[in-house]
Amino acid sequence: MPLNIDWQQILLHALNFVILVGGLYFLLFGPVKKFMAKREEYCRGMEEKAAQTLEEAEKLKADYAAQLQTVDEEIDRKRAEAQHALDVSVQQQLTDAKAQAAEIVMDAHKAADRTREKILADTQKELTEIAVQAAKKLVYENQTDIFDSFLNKVEGGEPNE
Repeated sequence: MPLNIDWQQILLHALNFVILVGGLYFLLFGPVKKFMAKREEYCRGMEEKAAQTLEEAEKLKADYAAQLQTVDEEIDRKRAEAQHALDVSVQQQLTDAKAQAAEIVMDAHKAADRTREKILADTQKELTEIAVQAAKKLVYENQTDIFDSFLNKVEGGEPNE
């Protein structure tokens, strides 16, 4: 035997190794293969479920986006209606305010006309009184002058003119 190698021992070890590998193959390969197949199917199922859930989520997202769009349109419509109602209300209040202002101006004109007429009447009354007083003064003054001149003539004095 060269190099002190026993071929019989090597062949027995090789046969022993082949029996070990064959036994392990039959004992472990089948269950491991079944386990791997189950695991692969489980992962595939999870992937399909995830894809289905994602698809449902996308549908829900699209539905919610459509609902949000509808709600936004409804809000815009309500806002436009409210703005229109506000504009109508403001226009009505403006019209009422203008009418009220016109009434106030008319009342002021009427009051001014009444005041003017009263002032004119009072002025005419005062002018009449002044004219009467002036006429009385002239008449009494002339009478006094005539009486004084009569007395002067009777007494023999000079006349006052």
